[in-house]
Amino acid sequence: MKKTLVACLVSILSFAAHADNPLYETGPGQDSSFVRFLNASDDKLNLINGTAKVALGTQNDARVSRFYPVKAGSKLTATVQAGAGKITVDVTAKPGEFITIAITGKPNALESNLIREAPAEFNAMRSSVALLNTDATCSSAGLVGGAKNASIFEAVKPQAVERRLINPVNLAVQVSCSGKPAGKSVDMTQLQAGERYSVILWSGKNGRQAFFVRDSTS
Repeated sequence: MKKTLVACLVSILSFAAHADNPLYETGPGQDSSFVRFLNASDDKLNLINGTAKVALGTQNDARVSRFYPVKAGSKLTATVQAGAGKITVDVTAKPGEFITIAITGKPNALESNLIREAPAEFNAMRSSVALLNTDATCSSAGLVGGAKNASIFEAVKPQAVERRLINPVNLAVQVSCSGKPAGKSVDMTQLQAGERYSVILWSGKNGRQAFFVRDSTS
């Protein structure tokens, strides 16, 4: 059977129904990497494989699928569609790698960018926070937060990600682009020890915006 980008994907979260929609069966146990899709466009997206189809919305965490295991080392393919526009995405993941496939553009001009994370340090006593910059016009994204607006990240390039461990605190953050605020502040509330989070910067028809998600995995 033809290998696909989410060939080991068992389901993608349906945000409207809060239920899993099977897309592909999982293969046998092997070295796994993890893949998710991010809708960084202004339109709803569909991920399609044969007769299976799942949707990504346009409201904050509805834009992002869970991370799902895929077979490392294999070339994988998927189709992404918005309206009449569609693109094919290919990727080969390294063992343990986390990949966010960010879809940008308009239905007639969709683009995909692979944002790769190497396996990160885990600490059950701390929280793992990342800043993903999907805004091609922001050459240097940053993140500050906490009572003293301490710097968490600086100079994150477009289509790139930086991650670090921080204490599990009640946290509000502000994303910046070249030192200027980008979008509204983001209230991450109480971080949980041992959990992964992503703050995402993207640019749409209403300008730069930012939101956060908890990086859940299947």
